[in-house]
Amino acid sequence: MRIVVVTTSYPAGSEDPSGHFVRSSAQALARGGADVHVIAAGGSLLSPPSQDGGLTVHRAGGGALFAWPGAAARALESPLRLLSVAPFAAGVLERLRALGPVDRAVAHWIVPCAWPLLLAGSRAPLEACAHGADVRLLLRAPRALRAAVVGALLRRGARFAFAARALRDALASSLAPEQARALVDASRVEPPAIALPPVAERARLLRRELLRGPGERLAVVACRLITTKRVELAIEAARAVGPGLRLVVIGDGPERAALERLARRGDGAQGSSPGGGGAVGAEVRFTGALPRREALAWIAAADVLLHPSSHEAAPTVIREARALGVPVIACDAGDVTAWARSDDGIVVTAGTRDSLAAALRTIPSRRSERAPALAPSS
Repeated sequence: MRIVVVTTSYPAGSEDPSGHFVRSSAQALARGGADVHVIAAGGSLLSPPSQDGGLTVHRAGGGALFAWPGAAARALESPLRLLSVAPFAAGVLERLRALGPVDRAVAHWIVPCAWPLLLAGSRAPLEACAHGADVRLLLRAPRALRAAVVGALLRRGARFAFAARALRDALASSLAPEQARALVDASRVEPPAIALPPVAERARLLRRELLRGPGERLAVVACRLITTKRVELAIEAARAVGPGLRLVVIGDGPERAALERLARRGDGAQGSSPGGGGAVGAEVRFTGALPRREALAWIAAADVLLHPSSHEAAPTVIREARALGVPVIACDAGDVTAWARSDDGIVVTAGTRDSLAAALRTIPSRRSERAPALAPSS
């Protein structure tokens, strides 16, 4: 069976965190015996296909918009980047033409990835995977346009896979009743696959290097540093907890400078923490963007992952932390509260500094030699 996967987000290398769940999902198809071709944003039509763990990857352009730290942030920084949507769609169509007939098509993100597959005229079964940003974009679109997009896919016989029930329910509730019922009937809820490399030894080393005193605890935030992630709440909560808690912020983005200033305001005369690496005080450290394996090692080393975002449906980083055996403190968003009902390792709080700080105080410290033994994948 030949399967084509179209996506705006796909890792440029093994340590690139962008779109790693798309890769994991595609590799799961390949392990089932399929010949899987991924058409991804970035590069150009002149870029030759590359091999990636059993997948053939074709680049279709559009990298001016579809790149770190995300299309929304890049468009806000330079609205002209929105013009890259058309070259990307044209690139996908050209790659599809060159690829020839396929037996199944998968679009990661309803918009813009499903549209080239519709325009290509293939009658292969089509699945549109919704991850969050695409649904939020549809919800902000005029009602008639939203109905037209969903209607075109339903008439094509497309099936839908939503990363979170909250996404499906939000989109369905914005449609006319008949179309909403058709959408629900054609959909399933299934978070995308994730795969984790072994990071236990590195996690133990990080704990030994950072935590020196008895009872010290390590909290980690791992995300793009953009406003909707609300990292300032994590910093303020860590300051409220006081001595004995170290906070490491992993990631980069347009809000980093403001977040570093916020962290420094609480440093007083304590000076810089030992070890450098972007430290901005004795209790808060910014690492910048890290290779995925190193970021996962920091998460595995932590006593708790903080996730104050209010705009995500099925946060991959929460699922990764739980797979690594790390407790999570999160705010109510998407399906997180539903996950917490069946997983007592997830604590959901109100989105305030005081509620996050109160939850942080309940998280015990692990001894440094007891970093979790991690499986290579999940």
